[in-house]
Parts: sequence; structure tokens; C-alpha cells
Amino acid sequence: MVDLKEKLEERKAAKEASKDLKLELKEAKKLEKEEKKKQKELEKSQVYTKKKKEKEISSFYAVAYRLLVHRIAFLFPRLISLERKLLQGGMPVFYEAYICGLVLLSVSFGAAGLIGGIILSILIRFESPETGVLLTMIFAMAGFLGAFGIMYILPIIRTKSRTTKLMNELPYYIGYMSTLSASGLGVEGVFRAIAKEDSTEALVIDAQNFTRNLDILGLDAISGLEDLIYRSPPGTYNEMLEGLVSTVSSGGSLKNYFIATAKVQMEEKQLLLKKMTASLGIVAELYTILLIVFPLLGVIMLSIMAIMTPNLGGFSLPMLMKGLTYGMVPLFGIIMLVLIDSMVPKR
Repeated sequence: MVDLKEKLEERKAAKEASKDLKLELKEAKKLEKEEKKKQKELEKSQVYTKKKKEKEISSFYAVAYRLLVHRIAFLFPRLISLERKLLQGGMPVFYEAYICGLVLLSVSFGAAGLIGGIILSILIRFESPETGVLLTMIFAMAGFLGAFGIMYILPIIRTKSRTTKLMNELPYYIGYMSTLSASGLGVEGVFRAIAKEDSTEALVIDAQNFTRNLDILGLDAISGLEDLIYRSPPGTYNEMLEGLVSTVSSGGSLKNYFIATAKVQMEEKQLLLKKMTASLGIVAELYTILLIVFPLLGVIMLSIMAIMTPNLGGFSLPMLMKGLTYGMVPLFGIIMLVLIDSMVPKR
């Protein structure tokens, strides 16, 4: 009888434990669902803000195009090198509208610099009027040339950033492509599967553009790939697309091509990571020198010099110590953070 009672109690305890486990599992599933919902909402908000920014940008270029398209038509053939950079950088604006926006923004900043120079010359009241006129002209030219230079360099910067994004994304997506091609999908099916992903990555956007060209413009797969090659920046991604075009044109095996390319990409990724770790070792040594050794030596040297003279180059030595502590050390720290952030890949 005692054994039966003990067994019954053990069964009850086991049932209660199983109930508790089920409740915990349900709560964990609920938490996972809530986290997934939050992530989806965040992604949707990011996509919405990105689309809103693109609309604002496109409206600015539309206004600039309406105002200046006939007045600055002579600039279009002279700045033609920007046309390919705009496409390679993935900027959602066509060439003529961008040139109109460049000129409008440069003139606006030049006018702002002119007004600022006039106000400054009135407030300062120079002895000779020529100095005020010269200052006003310098401000106007600085505003105009600064805006023109930034707008001219912007497509090149966007192209370089897109190149690095594609280079970082390709080793991961090429394995996915090889899996899709091994399951029997062709080029069109592979890119359609990638285009269905809810992501803002550069390779997914290219896949969406590829499927759009096929569905709306009626292009075939090879023509769509050639359009992607024309719009993609030079690099490993461009070379992969060119090899894909030649494989499809010659009737080769997509599976073998993607597998071979995936192996090459992973090897290149490993080499890149090895170089990055070596360069991070150099950065660690720079960190030790700039943020540990240099401040200590500087404070020791200034303390010894304070025994002999209270000033150095017209500045008091305590003020130089404060400048070293609160000026140079934070500046070197910011430089090191920016350097490390530029060297470490984002994925």
C-alpha cells in the first residue's frame, strides 16, 4: 500500500511538472511571437522611412529639373561621367535631374554664402571696403564650390559603399543561389526567390529590379542580367554576373557554376578576414601608443618642464596638460573608433 501511494504521488508530481513545462513553453512561444512581430514592425518602419526619404529626394530633383532643364542643357554632355556612377551607386534619380539638382543646390549655397558674407562685413565694419567685398566673394565661392564638390563626389561615395555591401553579402547569397539551382531552379527562379525576401540589402534590391524588368519591361533572363551588369559597380559581384551570363548563354550547369563561385567567394572572404585581423593588430598597437603611452609621457614631460619654466610657447603648462587630457586624448579616441568601424565588416 505504501508503494502504491508513493507511485501515485510521483505520478501526480510528474503531471504537475509536465503542466509547468507546457505553460513555460507556451509563454516562451508567446514571447518569440511578440519579438518577431516587433522585428517586423521595425523593418516595416525602416522601409517606410527609406521610401519617404526617397520621395523627398525625388521631389527636390523634380523641382530642380522643371526649373533648370532648358537653361543648363549645355552641362549634360560635359558631366556625362556621372551618369554611370548614378546607376552603379543605386541612386533613384536619372542623370539630367541630378545635374539640375546639383546646379540648384550649388547656386543656393552660393547665394547663402553671399548673404552671410555681406552680413559679416556689415557687422565687422572693415576699414577698407575692398576687404568686405573680398570676404563676401570668398564666402559665396566657398558655398558654391563646396556644394558642387559634395554633389559631384556623392555618386562616387555611394558607388564605393554599394561595392562594399555587395562584396560582404555575396559570399552568403551565393551559397543560397547554389542551393536553389541544385533544387532545379533556373536563373529566373533563383532571382525571384531572392527578390521575395523582406530585406533592404543591395543584392535583394538587384534581384527585385531583375524580376521587375522581366515582368514589366518584358526582358529575357540574359538581357536582365546584362542590365544588372551595366548598373553594378566593378568588383566580384560584377564578375559573378558576367560569368553567369556566359554560363547561361553556353548552356552550362548553373549548379556547378554557383558551387564553384561559392568556394572562391568563401576563400576570398577568409583571406579578407585574415588581413583584417592583421590590420586590427596594428590598430591595437596604435591605440596603445596614442591613448596610453603618449598621454603619460606628455604629462611627465610637462611636469618636469613646469619645474624650470611656468610657460611654454606663450601657454601655461597646466593649461597644456588640460588640453592634452581633455582635448587630444578624446580626439585620438574618436579617430580610433572611426578607424576600427571602417575596417570591421558589418556582417
